[in-house]
Amino acid sequence: PYLIMRFEHFITEDQQKGLQVRWDRLAASNAKHLLKKKDKNRSSTDAFHFGTWEVTGAVPRVTRETEAQSREAITAIDDLLLYIKTYISPKIATVFKDHAPIQWEAILRAHARVQEELGSKYQSRPSLDMGGPFFTIAVKESGSGVVHIDWNDDKALYAFVFAVGDWEGGEFCVPQLGIKIPVRPGQVIAVLARVLAHFSAPVTTGRRIVFTCFTDSLLFRHGGGSPVIILG
Repeated sequence: PYLIMRFEHFITEDQQKGLQVRWDRLAASNAKHLLKKKDKNRSSTDAFHFGTWEVTGAVPRVTRETEAQSREAITAIDDLLLYIKTYISPKIATVFKDHAPIQWEAILRAHARVQEELGSKYQSRPSLDMGGPFFTIAVKESGSGVVHIDWNDDKALYAFVFAVGDWEGGEFCVPQLGIKIPVRPGQVIAVLARVLAHFSAPVTTGRRIVFTCFTDSLLFRHGGGSPVIILG
């Protein structure tokens, strides 16, 4: 597959507004950052991680930041996730089907396993089930300003990065390729984030809310995700 792709007009203006409204509502709920290990090598601002993952585990689980929150925060989280599930997830699924069909077949096997393991939680909170193209969403203001590789991702799977707001700067930088890619409202970057080291250029003016949709490697591999393609 391609190492990195940018898609134009992926998110409509109305959808961008819908994402920002729901993020602001979540921020106003005083949701707590609960990751035990915070990676200050990437950025001075913390990201929330919502959804499902299997990082350092043997079975998939709902992230602590998704569950251990106040009732008001959980309502806001579910509202944001349901919006992404409705308007963004199907488009990302289409990207996998068109550009990485082998990976897509493996993702569906992983999704079936997660549904089996977490069926009751998914029934009580349908917003958590994105349908397969990704299982976790990281959300933060600004961006990750230090060069890094997403070690929990899988080498064969794309992470999808998009932002909403009104800002200048914040380009997606890939030192290995010597490129700096502007990411404007409505655009989406699909990147093999375990393969390419990357960072965000500083936001010089305005406000930028960044969403990263991804699947961790353990969840993918334990679900039978073993595409023939091997990178790196």
